[in-house]
Amino acid sequence: MVEVFSNINYFHLTIFLINFVLTYYYIIKKDFDKTMAAGLGALSTLVLGNILGIFDQGTFISEELGNDYLILAILFGNLLIVAVASEVGIFQFISVKILKATQGDPMKLYWALGLLTFGLSAVIGTIPAILIAGALTIVACNELELDPKAFIMMEIVVTNTGGLTTLISAITNLIIAIPFGITFIQFTLISAPLSIILFFISMKMMMRMYNIKEMTVKEEKIENLQSFNEWNFVKDKKSFQRTSIVFGITMILLLLSDRIGMEIAVIAVGGGLIMTFVSGKNLDNILTKLDWGLITFFASLFIIVKGLELIGVLELLTDLLLGILGNNNLVASLIMLAFSSIFSGILDNMVLAVAMTPILINISNENTNLKMGPLIWALIIGTNLGGGFTPIGAPPAVLGLGILYKETGTKVGWGEFIKTIGYVTLIRIIVSAFYLMILVYFIPDSFLV
Repeated sequence: MVEVFSNINYFHLTIFLINFVLTYYYIIKKDFDKTMAAGLGALSTLVLGNILGIFDQGTFISEELGNDYLILAILFGNLLIVAVASEVGIFQFISVKILKATQGDPMKLYWALGLLTFGLSAVIGTIPAILIAGALTIVACNELELDPKAFIMMEIVVTNTGGLTTLISAITNLIIAIPFGITFIQFTLISAPLSIILFFISMKMMMRMYNIKEMTVKEEKIENLQSFNEWNFVKDKKSFQRTSIVFGITMILLLLSDRIGMEIAVIAVGGGLIMTFVSGKNLDNILTKLDWGLITFFASLFIIVKGLELIGVLELLTDLLLGILGNNNLVASLIMLAFSSIFSGILDNMVLAVAMTPILINISNENTNLKMGPLIWALIIGTNLGGGFTPIGAPPAVLGLGILYKETGTKVGWGEFIKTIGYVTLIRIIVSAFYLMILVYFIPDSFLV
């Protein structure tokens, strides 16, 4: 393994910090490609590490990124599953079925879209969920002559909440949970109850803010909605049926992964490959539909943060954080929740998750009286929910607002976003604080992590 400096070289530390700050500046810069920024930051980390004699590039890549490769494999598998399922029309079929069941009633439509978004977020992740739900919302609202803003804003909130449901619901979950060995079913048992509670709170609050009860639809528009045919989205029924069966089996295997002794990465990638095979689709064509930019972005971030760890930056931050957290488990968990929530709104929540996870690993290796379970869950909850404080805090918000603007020309400013979604986020953080109290006082640490 690469040897970590026992005596920190502050010249090296300064150089690596400058590299990190510059990288992050360009990641958040609107007119700059954030994947390019992260890639250049990773390249700089490898080159600087070699020039300064801190680590060998080959050893660094082969030995220091163990858990990170696992996370990237799960992400690849998840993207592959979503791409194949979308290609054969599984999600579109389900979406239209649900839409027709609402019979054009705005209140039923609101709850149906909310449940659909929540379910998609839990099963396939927040990013594909907002893309699918957002596109369906625009079509439905155009047919019914309804303003889609209220529905899109609700979906942004719900993806944010649904991201807490399972291990694969949000990328931040994978980043934080995998290094601590939290299994799929363990994650779901701990997090799903909170996620469901927050879903209903969020739905009720957004419903009142946007006066959904006051919305009305003309009778002839309802008839247009009923004319939708879900089978129009399915090009090959046999392929659809075969792929749906494999998709269902894959979801069950993910849920039972720890019981059957299979790695989540193997199930995700294997499920995606088998779905591609039974669908009859060309794998090369499917691979072109994957978000390789997202995979590259995270691979680059992992390299940058690992460089900071080896230079001693994270060691310093660990000592600083331990001094702030103190020895009281509840207080420490609430501080972690507040910290991760606030900074997820200011920074990108995925960047924060990548940076904070190794610091928590360092804390777990220290001889402290703190229970690690509540701290880890405070970070998971905070990074999921805190991204809802601002329009740039989490990818679903950026994508959802982008869909709304592109399709309708409606722009949601920071003021409106913070007054609505930001306010709902604050309430959810407060509710989550009480949930953390339950985890601290009533749930054994061995069950949490």
